[in-house]
Amino acid sequence: MTRPRHTAMAVILAALWSGTALAEDGHGAEKGATPSQLVREAAEQARRDHGATGMEPSLDGAGHGPEHAANVHSGDGGAAHDGDDPDAADGEHSSDAAAHGGGHDQGEEEGHDDHEAPPVRGPQPYEAIRSLQFLHDQAAHGNRSANRVQSQLLRWFGPTFERTSPDVWKDRRNLRAAALFVLSGGPPSVLRKIMARVDFDEADEALLEGALAYVENDIRKAERLLSSLDVDEMEPVFGAQVNLAVAQLVEKKDPAEALNRLERVMLDAPGTLLEEAALRLGVMLAEHHGDTDKADRYARLYFDRYYRSVYAGNFRARFSSVYVARPAGSEEKTIATIADAVTRIPPDQQIDIYLSIGRRALVAGNLKLCGMAADEAMKIGNVSKSARQRAQLYQAASTLTERDTTETLASLKAINRDELHVADQKLLDAAFGVLGEIRKPLMTDRARDPEDLMSETALDTSVLDRANSVLDAVRNDLKELDQ
Repeated sequence: MTRPRHTAMAVILAALWSGTALAEDGHGAEKGATPSQLVREAAEQARRDHGATGMEPSLDGAGHGPEHAANVHSGDGGAAHDGDDPDAADGEHSSDAAAHGGGHDQGEEEGHDDHEAPPVRGPQPYEAIRSLQFLHDQAAHGNRSANRVQSQLLRWFGPTFERTSPDVWKDRRNLRAAALFVLSGGPPSVLRKIMARVDFDEADEALLEGALAYVENDIRKAERLLSSLDVDEMEPVFGAQVNLAVAQLVEKKDPAEALNRLERVMLDAPGTLLEEAALRLGVMLAEHHGDTDKADRYARLYFDRYYRSVYAGNFRARFSSVYVARPAGSEEKTIATIADAVTRIPPDQQIDIYLSIGRRALVAGNLKLCGMAADEAMKIGNVSKSARQRAQLYQAASTLTERDTTETLASLKAINRDELHVADQKLLDAAFGVLGEIRKPLMTDRARDPEDLMSETALDTSVLDRANSVLDAVRNDLKELDQ
């Protein structure tokens, strides 16, 4: 009887290799726990934090589901193949065999006690990277614990990769894994040390040197080398990684080529962090390229598939900036497009998006879009107290010059200042200041002295300067959110 396959198995299997190498070098034992044990604990915590029902049983054919990630070589020198018991590869094979009556091998049954165990071979670098990619994909689907664990694995894999025998890197899959290691966030020094110890073919030079140039921000060199690679000859997910990198490198000078590369990523790596990143970048790039229909399609796909991603907050901020920048006069269409894109995400996230758009629109001077976005937020059920205060602020501020000043003043005074973010408190102050100037009578019954008029002009200018200063401060806050 086999035990259930846990999604954390990929992490544990990969850790067996790194933990063994580090333990042999004396690390980990001094602290009472080997890296293998630490990874087991972190992986199990990731699984508990996210919950069994929250883990994706498969990732849309991307090749990084639990079954694929568990298909790595076990500590007994054999390989766990599809359909085999995955626990045969988790280092507990002997105890499981004993429990099932298989604890004695043929030599023992025949009375031979000097039977030698087969040589032990841990997982290969390319298999370890598969586990890392699996964690990346879990992060794309909202598992924040997986995001933390993958950071630990990057730190632990580095020293192990550096000590791995040069013969291991003769397998091109392992050499590509070294490039993926740095493209996935690993330190470039690891790849440099590997390249210094290993003789590799010229065919691999463009990949390795290109990956180094990419992570070291040598844009020209990275573009030249990575663009020269034939991605059609690569396995799909690996080619998708290269295409994503090239798209980021050429997005400014050749947005059409960048979009083409991103489309390839979406086709070759569905359900993965690579597709999630391609959609995030694709919305911004398509919008700047003038292809609003494609930007709308990407945005809808992103929210449908990745609204739980650990990077979704960054996307929501960028999404808001895109639609606030749509031309004046298209506010009704813009709101309808937004509603279509976010229709499947949770109500609280929809409210956040509408309020983000309302705030940005107010700062940008598009009062109509500001008011419409605030109205949409208020239509959604279960609006929190703080969200309601924000919506009321944006509604009132968007009609400062249209409604009766007494009504607007009452609306502003009804807002609980303590429920607002500091930046929104600045907007509230600015709204009170502008409203105060609007309520001042422009003329009195008596003729104005020229000096009085000059004084009023100076006062108006001062108020406008303060308002602009407030708006500049809020704009800076919004820029920080976009980072």
